[in-house]
Amino acid sequence: MKEKDYLEDISGEIKEQYKTGVHKLERGEYQDAEKVFKDIIERQSDFVPAYNKLAIIKIYQGSLEEGGDWLKKALELDHEYAPAITNLGSIEKKRGDLEKAKQLYEKALNADPKYGPAYNNLGVIYREQGDYARSVKFLKKASKLNSYTVDINQKSMSLKNPGCLMLIAIIIGAFILIYLWLQ
Repeated sequence: MKEKDYLEDISGEIKEQYKTGVHKLERGEYQDAEKVFKDIIERQSDFVPAYNKLAIIKIYQGSLEEGGDWLKKALELDHEYAPAITNLGSIEKKRGDLEKAKQLYEKALNADPKYGPAYNNLGVIYREQGDYARSVKFLKKASKLNSYTVDINQKSMSLKNPGCLMLIAIIIGAFILIYLWLQ
């Protein structure tokens, strides 16, 4: 199920509480956000997005293992929740296992073919591996979906301007052309 579907299925009070938690998370108020999401889980233990947000908090705080535990709890409740699968992929990427990360991003796309962050993250991995053609393909798809990505090295979530992603794709394309021309 997608986050918007979960939000449609909960009470207005929990929905507002969740929005407050997301706002606190985006502002870097991790302790306050953590309290909000844990309170939501106490009140509605099957609300998967709250588990995912708790994982993001733990990841930002540097605890990949604890973040992974929250993601596994989310996936026990909904094994096709693309944000949690993608975040597990980001943990694997951070640990250096790019193949496992790619598998998880692809699994997220199988669960939700319109989940932009998974396309973005695959594009980044392919770029890092020197597969620029694939990188551009995935980054373009992420751009079309107005994707955002969570960089676990940052201190907060950031919305990626789709124009920036297109610029990156153009630059990568230019590098490919230069490389081919020099061959």
